[in-house]
Amino acid sequence: MEWDSSNERRGRQDFGYRVEVDIRIMTYCDIVVDACPKKDIQQTLEFARKMALEFGARLSVVAYAWPQYSDMRPLVGNALTAQLQEREMSDALDTARSIFDAVFGDNAVEAEWCSGIAEPNVALRDHLLTADLLITSASESKTCASPDAADLALRSGTPVLRLGTNMAEARFVNVLVAWKDCSQARRALHEALPILKLANKVTILGVGDEVSITSLEAVGEHIQRHGVTSDFRHIPSTQGEVDLDLVDQVHREGASLIVAGIYSRGEFAERLLGGVTKRLLKNTETAWLMAY
Repeated sequence: MEWDSSNERRGRQDFGYRVEVDIRIMTYCDIVVDACPKKDIQQTLEFARKMALEFGARLSVVAYAWPQYSDMRPLVGNALTAQLQEREMSDALDTARSIFDAVFGDNAVEAEWCSGIAEPNVALRDHLLTADLLITSASESKTCASPDAADLALRSGTPVLRLGTNMAEARFVNVLVAWKDCSQARRALHEALPILKLANKVTILGVGDEVSITSLEAVGEHIQRHGVTSDFRHIPSTQGEVDLDLVDQVHREGASLIVAGIYSRGEFAERLLGGVTKRLLKNTETAWLMAY
């Protein structure tokens, strides 16, 4: 069956009467785009624009500027310092807005702008309550605080697509799904289905003794019923660290996107990222669709 991303309905005859069957596939309808001040805003917005055209999505482009303090305290210091900091943040937001206007000036995509001076992770979570996806990037600003993609995925429940430095097109031709028998991997897999349907190659990868070949086969059969053709591969953990083996396989496969769950420890208010997640975040070259 050939899948169509439109909202088409196909009728069929069943038991002597006509039944309307909704063949609309899972898609992204509402996408939040991180436009917080950093050097690759234009690339991120251009990618989001192409993705919106691909899926017929509505974009909420949000930009929040905040001084780059490690403890994220409010603006402090004397009145002059506070004014200078506020002006610097306002200038950074003005620059981001001018890029937004240039990218979406043709009105081909429904995109709204929202900005302010606030800590980005806290402000962005409010926008993710009704979003299907957050698009952000691995880039950081030298002066402004950057959103934490993993923290946003953990605390909002919204899947996060973090673009890598090698990103070029809105379609991911070669996708690697990092599978582990757990809820986080399952969530990431399902949140990525609209992207997987458009890929030319999907590989389900299991690393080490925690994943069996039988399990990988079952995952492949499951997404086949969703219209996604895939191969699976099981490799031993040769380097003793799953993330190192995973990144090595990404380079071998030439994958442009990793689909993987986020793993954490501890109480919700003080989540600690698991070792694999922490080290995967250091791989800024490849895009990563993450979910918790």
